[in-house]
Amino acid sequence: MLHTLETKQLKPELSKPLTKLVLLTFLLVIVYFGYERYAFHTTEQKEADAFILSPHVNDIYFVDMRLLNNKLTRKHKYRLAKVVSVTDNSVALVYGRVFYQWQNAVVNSIKYDDLNNYDYFKVIPDFIPLNKIKEMRTNETIYLVKRPISNKLYGSFVN
Repeated sequence: MLHTLETKQLKPELSKPLTKLVLLTFLLVIVYFGYERYAFHTTEQKEADAFILSPHVNDIYFVDMRLLNNKLTRKHKYRLAKVVSVTDNSVALVYGRVFYQWQNAVVNSIKYDDLNNYDYFKVIPDFIPLNKIKEMRTNETIYLVKRPISNKLYGSFVN
């Protein structure tokens, strides 16, 4: 009778130092991307503060409407506003007709050319004193300000 050889199946395993090296590399990559995100956010907020101090026509304000009006439903949180006129002590803003539930939905609407629609913004502007605009930025009612470069924002044209 033939004896059958028992074969032992080996599990492929990494050595312990190699496993630690892979985990350390993975951790460093996560820390790097986290820091990049933080640095981008900090730069974006500093730009927004500078744009608030010197408003220009066509600046886009990202507004948290919950801090302005308590009567909103839960899906009507965020809105865009556009500067249409600047005087020495006031800024004329026209608000977008669309409300958004999330902050990233506001950015996506710009990327998908929603601002190019002729009737996106209301016609009648609100005249807000400059010190009130600064106060709105301080309490984060205006949470972000973008200035279109060559009439483009997030790669899309802004009218």
